[in-house]
Amino acid sequence: MNSVQQILQCNFSTISLEKKMEMKNKGRPTPNLNIKQITKCKTRDYVRQFKNDIYKTHDWICGCSETNRLYCFPCLLFGQKSNDAAWVKNGINDLINLTSKIKTHEKSMTHINSQLNLKLLGKQDIRQQLSSAYRLNIKQYNEKISRNRYILNKIINCIKFCGAFELALRGHNEKSNSENPGVFRGLINFSSELDSVLKCHIENSSVFKGLSKSIQNDLLECCLAVCQQRIKI
Repeated sequence: MNSVQQILQCNFSTISLEKKMEMKNKGRPTPNLNIKQITKCKTRDYVRQFKNDIYKTHDWICGCSETNRLYCFPCLLFGQKSNDAAWVKNGINDLINLTSKIKTHEKSMTHINSQLNLKLLGKQDIRQQLSSAYRLNIKQYNEKISRNRYILNKIINCIKFCGAFELALRGHNEKSNSENPGVFRGLINFSSELDSVLKCHIENSSVFKGLSKSIQNDLLECCLAVCQQRIKI
């Protein structure tokens, strides 16, 4: 079991991970303290004494038999530079206001962060896992966007080719198994034989292939809008 004085004397942030884990595994010191407070009233005196039950109800509280005071174990390890000196440096022996002091300390960001750091010590930081997963999702999303733009660019180039040579986009039979498709579909099929990315898209895409009549018309309207805008400029 650790002692509060040992923790206060060592600089926890600078010691090795092995020693940090050793201190974590030893656990917080929970000695039986001799704290007694007497409140004098007109009719009688009220005596308050320290009870070990507080260690069970609050898993972060530890005690020091030398100073006969209570401390916060996570903050002793990770929050020694905080402004809350009561639970880290001076200790608590005020039994009358102990409940309110506990509630106030539990709500402090220093205590919350110290507890989180203690829980994660020796384990992979969930914050790093979330950050890695977030970066991976962003990377995959950007790759998907780039691939879709590449496919759309190929389709638009085929439409522009048909327009440059005044060729009709569609024929009489535009089915995928047609032996005599229109110029646009025939050009797409030919391009896919030379482009593995385009071929993979046409063969595997189940949502958007970009070859339907409505898509062709939409792309033609977009091309027209761009041309009109260029003319205006």
